[in-house]
Amino acid sequence: MNTLLKAIKNHSIKISGIAVTGFLIVLSYYSEGLSGGSDSYGHFLIAKNAWSHPELILDQWGKPLYTIIAMPFAQFGIHGIILLNIICLIGSGFFAYRIAVMLQFKFAYMAFLLTVCSPVFLDNTISSLTEPLCAFLVIWCVYLHTKSNYTLSAIMASLLPFARSEGFIVLFVFSVFIILVQKRYYSIPLLFSGSIIFNMLGWIIQGDPFWVISQNPYINFELSGNNICGNGGLFHYLYAGHYTFGFFVCILLAGSIPLILGEYFRNEEKRNSIYLLIAGIFLGYFGAHVFIWWKGMMGSCGYVRVMTVIVPLVSLLVVYVLHKSTSYINIRLPKNGSIIMQFIVILFVLNTIYTPFRYYAYKYPLTLTEEQKQYNTLHIWYQETNYQNRTKIYLRPYFSIIANIDPYNKNQHLDFWASSLQFSKKGDILIWDSHFGPYECGTPLIDLEKNKDWKKIKKIIPTNVIPTVNNLPFEIHVFEKIN
Repeated sequence: MNTLLKAIKNHSIKISGIAVTGFLIVLSYYSEGLSGGSDSYGHFLIAKNAWSHPELILDQWGKPLYTIIAMPFAQFGIHGIILLNIICLIGSGFFAYRIAVMLQFKFAYMAFLLTVCSPVFLDNTISSLTEPLCAFLVIWCVYLHTKSNYTLSAIMASLLPFARSEGFIVLFVFSVFIILVQKRYYSIPLLFSGSIIFNMLGWIIQGDPFWVISQNPYINFELSGNNICGNGGLFHYLYAGHYTFGFFVCILLAGSIPLILGEYFRNEEKRNSIYLLIAGIFLGYFGAHVFIWWKGMMGSCGYVRVMTVIVPLVSLLVVYVLHKSTSYINIRLPKNGSIIMQFIVILFVLNTIYTPFRYYAYKYPLTLTEEQKQYNTLHIWYQETNYQNRTKIYLRPYFSIIANIDPYNKNQHLDFWASSLQFSKKGDILIWDSHFGPYECGTPLIDLEKNKDWKKIKKIIPTNVIPTVNNLPFEIHVFEKIN
């Protein structure tokens, strides 16, 4: 048993890295759909078309840093972006492992295993979402700081908001940590460098001197007063922990923060501020999402996928508790300590296998959503029409992919907003669906049906009711502008 465990430990990173990569490549090959729904297709389209429409690089919904990094991968299609996500997953695990080694944690290899086998990270790798890249950049930033490369880590932290908007939260925690805990005041200008660079580009190219704030979609959404998804319970993300990180991971995670804080303030001689940084980023990020979903702010829909960003940090916090537990058990139970810890390690390995199978296996390979299937039906009808040369007005990015429409060529497509209808012309085709139409598009169906400028030419009403946002039945209605 000891020999087997030792062999697994020595080669665990290679074995698990190859196994997870192989699994995800096979899974992506057999999957028709993506995790993340329309957001995935939207990010993919921005990255793919940014070569021919460079203004997309500064699209803050698409995230400039993500778009820049994803652009070359997107030219190989969806599978190119999935390859980028796999690189981010394995890279996140590697940096988590290296940090654990530098902090001299026992079972440092577990930081890699827990990261690459994390249920929420695995579940969102087959996607074009920004979370995997942001997770990689956050743990890379912590790695640089652990290596005492303070200049580069501060610059990296300054760029995080342009990989995901929550990067501002991580940047804030970094700033507080660097200024109050480490008192490295020379790093303060570096922490603003990313925002200054991108804001200058926004000012020069788009003529907006306050680009970072005024073009942020979540700030604008909050100022608009709209609330599409409503709000949720204060303990929503806590209840989701068992299928986000895994049950046993959550048990040790709950004890890691008090343990870190207790040791930091109790033992000044052995205090290590890196533990405090890791715990601070985790608490700041997790707490911010709990709060904004509870209050229904910033367009939050309570998606658990956002927790992908802090998976490597969660792995380090858990390995920290394992490290401390090992020391305690070896002192109290010197004869049985090794057996107990081997049992705990096996338990965690089983946890990383059981949780994805229990909560996610039902949807693998990833299939198209019921809404996407209705759009496939629409596409069959569309191919039989002579509307290919007309301007289409819609908000569903999936249709751009299946209909081979460049969504950023205004002769081919206009985004469907209530304000964009004034720019439509006779002959334009408008595609309304009950997911986007009443909310994001700000246009109830009855308004179009009563408008004499628009003539309904097609409707798709599924035989079986498909509930969508706010439990409305999903439907598609197509209009042609006749006046």
